[in-house]
Order: sequence, then structure tokens, then C-alpha cells
Amino acid sequence: MRKYAFCLAIALLGGTWSAQAQLGIKAGVNLATLAESAFEDSFDDYKAKAITGLQAGLLLDLPITDMFSIQPELIWIQKGGRSTYSLTPNNQIERRVTYNYVEVPVLFKIKAPFSSDSNFGLFLLGGPFAGFALNGKGEVKTTILGVTSTSTFDIDYGDEGNTQRRFDWGISAGLGAYIGSIFLDLRYNLGFNNLLDENAASPGQKRPTLRTRGIGLTAGFVFGN
Repeated sequence: MRKYAFCLAIALLGGTWSAQAQLGIKAGVNLATLAESAFEDSFDDYKAKAITGLQAGLLLDLPITDMFSIQPELIWIQKGGRSTYSLTPNNQIERRVTYNYVEVPVLFKIKAPFSSDSNFGLFLLGGPFAGFALNGKGEVKTTILGVTSTSTFDIDYGDEGNTQRRFDWGISAGLGAYIGSIFLDLRYNLGFNNLLDENAASPGQKRPTLRTRGIGLTAGFVFGN
């Protein structure tokens, strides 16, 4: 009987989620940076700067209570960053990298409605994410004695000489506001995984680190709200 009761509870819960679950779409920008230790000790001045990437995808709001829900997402997002290593203003290396990821955040969401009908309010969200890099590309500008040369490269994860990992994972946290079916979402993404593998280190040296960071701003629409 306990087994049947448990199965019935799961079925009822699944039916409730199916009835109340809301599908949404979203799109926006990601101000992406890279936190890295590579090459820093070799230069007098190191600066990390953001690049502007795009993001878009789907979300599913699964309510647990009127104020609490779980929100899994499936998004395409651009990550990366720009870094400058300088000896002098006339001698420096500027490197820009852009990655295209498919990412799955699973977020816990708390709503704070301003009205009794819950059509206007704020929300907080946070939770883990996992990402899979589809591809990437980069550009390197080398300035020596004031003369600059530019080269580009593609990140091929199938190449035996590649030292970068496809998988990224970390946490996302943020806040937003909603009016009816329309919402605005601001969040910070903190990558934990080192994107460089063991082959990125020179013999006898410690492996450098490369981790993603990003501030995302999206607008979206929830169907059936």
C-alpha cells in the first residue's frame, strides 16, 4: 500500500506541475569576462575586460507554492572575455575570446508580489548551471615597438592539440521584476570549472586557470500567465 500511495502522490504532483507549469522565452546580453592566472607573472600590467555576448532560450516555471518555484532553463549563451598583458604601452598583447555555449541552469525562484492578484512584483533566483561549449573563436593583437599585428584562431575541441575543456559549471544568482507575462532578469554567473586541462601547463609548471564570469540581462515573456 505504501508503494501505491507513493506512486499516486508522485503522479498527482506531476499532474499539478503539468497543469501549472508555465513556458517562457527570453533573450538579452551577457557581459562576459574570464578569470585567469595564465601569463600574469610574466607581465608588469594585466587587465581583464568584458565583452558583450548574446543569449536566448527557453524556461519552464514549475510552481511549488504561490511564492516559490523551480525554474529550469535551456539557453544559448556567449561567454568569453578580453585580456591585455603589457610591458609598456608600446609593447603589449591583447587577447579576445568568444565561446558559444548551450547551458542548463536549474534555479530556485522566490516571488514577492506587490499586489493581491500577483501580477506585479519582484523575484529572487539562484542555483547551479551546467554548460557545454559548441565552439569558440579568438583574436590576438600583438604590439611591439608600437607596431600592431592581428591574428585569429578557432577553438576546435576535437583537435588533439586543444587544451581547453568543453564543460563549464557553476552557480547563477540574481533578481528581477515582472508585470503580468513580461519579466526582466538580471543575474551573475560564476563558473567554477577550470577550462584548461592538464596539457595547458608547461613541463614542471603549475597548470594555469581559466574560469568564466558574466553579468546577464534578459527580457522575456511567460505564456499562459
